Amino acid sequence: MNTSQRSIAVEIERLTQNIEQKPEEVRLLAEDCANRSSQVLYLDGEIRCLIIIARCAGCLMDYKSGIKTIKRAHAKLNALDTYDLLPEIYHVYALLYTGQAKYFSAQQYWINALEQSTLVDQIEIQIESLVGLGNIWRITQEVNLARKTHELAVMVANNRRLAKLEGKARLLLARDHYSLGNYAEMLSILDSASELSEHCSNWIWHAELWDYRGLALLGLERTDDADSATKKAHELAIENNCLWMQVQCCISRSKVKLARNNPENASTFLSEAAQYAAGFDDSELMREISFYQSIAAEKLEDYQSALKFFQQYREYSLNISKEQTFRVNNDRIRTSKQQLQQKAARLINRIRRQYEYDPDKHLNQMVAETYWWQKLVVLKTELKHTKHSVIIVYHPDSNYIDVCAELTHSLCNKNDILSRLSGERLGILLDNKSNGALEIYQILAQMFSIYPWQRKGLKGSKPQVTIQDVLTFPLTLEQLENYQSKDNGDGSST
Repeated sequence: MNTSQRSIAVEIERLTQNIEQKPEEVRLLAEDCANRSSQVLYLDGEIRCLIIIARCAGCLMDYKSGIKTIKRAHAKLNALDTYDLLPEIYHVYALLYTGQAKYFSAQQYWINALEQSTLVDQIEIQIESLVGLGNIWRITQEVNLARKTHELAVMVANNRRLAKLEGKARLLLARDHYSLGNYAEMLSILDSASELSEHCSNWIWHAELWDYRGLALLGLERTDDADSATKKAHELAIENNCLWMQVQCCISRSKVKLARNNPENASTFLSEAAQYAAGFDDSELMREISFYQSIAAEKLEDYQSALKFFQQYREYSLNISKEQTFRVNNDRIRTSKQQLQQKAARLINRIRRQYEYDPDKHLNQMVAETYWWQKLVVLKTELKHTKHSVIIVYHPDSNYIDVCAELTHSLCNKNDILSRLSGERLGILLDNKSNGALEIYQILAQMFSIYPWQRKGLKGSKPQVTIQDVLTFPLTLEQLENYQSKDNGDGSST
């Protein structure tokens, strides 16, 4: 790489950081950069510039131009010896087709991006692809599949310490929980996303956080707090002149106003949303707006308008249903979609196996919960002749318990038994009594105390450890939970 190419590479890196904040300015600079790259025969730089231009077009909702540009980048990639840029090209295709509401095409490209990014170990594109696929599945009403995919994206991003992508995945995971009606869980996820966005300058992220928080609060019937949150989101959207975000915020504001029995303001917000959304060619969005316009008009006793808006809602619903029916009845598309779903499932499961806790991989002392309790009962029948003690590790966050299981396993011998008694508890049947068991307990307590939890992305309180005699230990998990809520056991906690 010569001096000119190095200079262009530095400029490309700088432009990439500002795509979402300044898409118009970045697009112009990237076009100039692409021309200079072509002049100095820097093909890699030219392709990167075209990718940036296409992404800027997506941010500006100029999807046709974006697709044309990314096709140019894809064509030029064939002249390179490396395909390192292919995952990102597929990802940009998917983003642009999503903007056009062509979800089947977007799904195809995100699956391709997921596959390619896995092959060349491009973790950021892998996470973006998981986020995108989850979003498609939420839009197409496969919400549980969307939730599981976004949970995996959060897990991978957290494992690789990619805070920005973890926050993005958490935002969409919160949206999944909204669709499922899990409002309290949604707030908890948004709190985590908010911590990750403290130093983020992307205003869209902050606007979405406030908007989703407002929806969660509305679901919990905290209408005053919901009104403040959605108002903050709407102000950010107006301040930064993003029509797409303004539509979302107007719909959220209208929901809050309807809940507060203020249909006049709700109707105003919905009219504004319909005006902004007119150029999006998004039937799903217009269907939602028409539905709430009908409700607002009915509350205002304007039954003629309510009927008109409901007819519009039905028309959008029928159009969506016809399109879905057409796809289902088309054998080629149906077969292709089934193959895509299977391919996506295989890729996602492969990634999940890399990151998800699996005791069968390397923890040979780990047994099923039922076997652990059965073994406990057998040991109780030995009465005073039993040679075992019980150690319980507790933490409300199951991620801590995953780490504790591995640390504890390192101290076990072949006669000790470990089990995940619940998401919050790890049980150890220790083949030791008296001083020997107490020594293991103290070592565990010290290990959990000095372990660098922050390196695993865990910043809460440390796990609690208790030790107890087999004979006095409860017979069921419910009894154990009740027991530990009153008393920490015979040992102390750490």
